[in-house]
Amino acid sequence: MGGLTGEQIAFYKDEGYLLLDECLPPEAYQPLVDEFNAVIGQKAREAYALGQLESLFEDAPFERRLAYLCEALGTDKRFVAEILGKAHKTAGLFFLLTHPAILDVVESIIGPEILVHPQFNIRAKMPGEAEVLWHQDIAFLDPEVEKTFMINFWVPLVDTDVENGCLEILAGSHRHGIIPHDPADSEKEIPEDRLPPGDRVLSVLPAGGAALIQHKTIHRSFPNESDHIRWSLDIRYSDYRLPTGREDVPGFVARSEIDPGRVASGHEDWLRLMEEAERLNF
Repeated sequence: MGGLTGEQIAFYKDEGYLLLDECLPPEAYQPLVDEFNAVIGQKAREAYALGQLESLFEDAPFERRLAYLCEALGTDKRFVAEILGKAHKTAGLFFLLTHPAILDVVESIIGPEILVHPQFNIRAKMPGEAEVLWHQDIAFLDPEVEKTFMINFWVPLVDTDVENGCLEILAGSHRHGIIPHDPADSEKEIPEDRLPPGDRVLSVLPAGGAALIQHKTIHRSFPNESDHIRWSLDIRYSDYRLPTGREDVPGFVARSEIDPGRVASGHEDWLRLMEEAERLNF
């Protein structure tokens, strides 16, 4: 789609969010979907061989197959995490993260020195899964990142609406600084009585669309009350010369005019960076 217009950039900076009905073309995220399908298929065959499944659910669509498998196996989100954890640093994910359709948007906001941030999430929000509470993404990063202008993308891989758990964004909330969060089980939350005023915006988006927020923008997601999985990605970008709030985990450089030799050429470079960080940390 190319970079953003001046009007879109001004809106994003002022309101703390921007909704794009079209961000990634299908060919940008289909390789990743194919990888997910391959991993899910392998897990299904392993369970079938052990007699844990009576069906492989091979005819089920992408947005339903994993849910069927989890239900048949009587398992929960831990099974999903085993399949799709942060170790999923693959060619398909790298292709999406570095696709010009996204990088052009990022460059139009922060310029050509672009880091793919180390904090990312692959989310398969299962039918019946609860809401994600009101929060700011900066609450999960080291405080030194406060001054780093970070562009956070929420990218659905299936069509999203309130029923299957789309985001709700509190417009303008980034202007109120870092809001104290309360622990809530394993998550963090901003209670309703601590929310600043602002319009509440729904991110009802098609697959390949994107909700752009800032790391201080308050948002949540609804519970998934549909009969299918809400697949999505949380991905982030910033200037590689600035703090990331995750200094012990490397991201990778996706674009650079100053030092093009730093740009990662494939997911193998990403994996090598991770291996080097692990050696240094241990």
